[in-house]
Amino acid sequence: MRISCVIPTKNRPEMTCRAIASVLAQDTPVSEIIVVDDGSTDHTAALVAARFPEVRLLRRSGLGPGLARNAGVSAACGEVVMFLDSDDVWLEGHVASLVRTMARGYPVAYGVTRNRDHLGGGEFFIPEPGMAVEGECFAGLARWCFLVPSAMGVETEAFAAVGGFGAGELGEDWSFFIRLAHRFPFGFCGEEPITLRYLHGGSLCNCADSERLESLLAAVSIALAETGASSEALRRFQALADWTRQQGDWQTIQQWYISLQEEELI
Repeated sequence: MRISCVIPTKNRPEMTCRAIASVLAQDTPVSEIIVVDDGSTDHTAALVAARFPEVRLLRRSGLGPGLARNAGVSAACGEVVMFLDSDDVWLEGHVASLVRTMARGYPVAYGVTRNRDHLGGGEFFIPEPGMAVEGECFAGLARWCFLVPSAMGVETEAFAAVGGFGAGELGEDWSFFIRLAHRFPFGFCGEEPITLRYLHGGSLCNCADSERLESLLAAVSIALAETGASSEALRRFQALADWTRQQGDWQTIQQWYISLQEEELI
């Protein structure tokens, strides 16, 4: 099985190199690493090329994370693609765990992400312990997004069948997962984390203000409508959206999530 790793990045030289190193450290190797530099104005691309000449470097501009991932997949040769955001790292056994799960007959597999929060402090997990779903995941994703791109693997044909990620900085992943879950079952790797995610001042999920959240919610609403979600699911999501618009801003997506839990909206 050929496996492609796609890493979108912008102005993150050292973080991107750390991410690439975590892929190269895997016991189960990938066939290729594709870094999509989405308009960096610093030395990110030059540093990646110098330190990792074996990496395929694509230069784009202004795509955003979702469309940058799509560009990477379009250039990939693998039957399976795995994603890694430039400020995350794959933990030991990441690739092997996803491959074993897909070998059980799942075109999509995902695992647990340990999140190290440098903004609010502490750690948390996505999905939370005991909250993972395997098989039919559409209903769960209509309530909340319980996985991240850096902790998933997907068959390239399944990726293409749903059109890949959407545009925008927030919600492009959740919308993609909803469209994917509408068509395909997901396999779960188990409770041992396979990805380490760093939340920092430059994270895209930092600054969860009302404007950015409205953009996120709009993207997810479109995906739900397109996939024919039940009226109950649409009403539940509309209640979540209405409450969010009334409340205002949060510092991070995680803080928004905690608020939604407290209101029993998810």
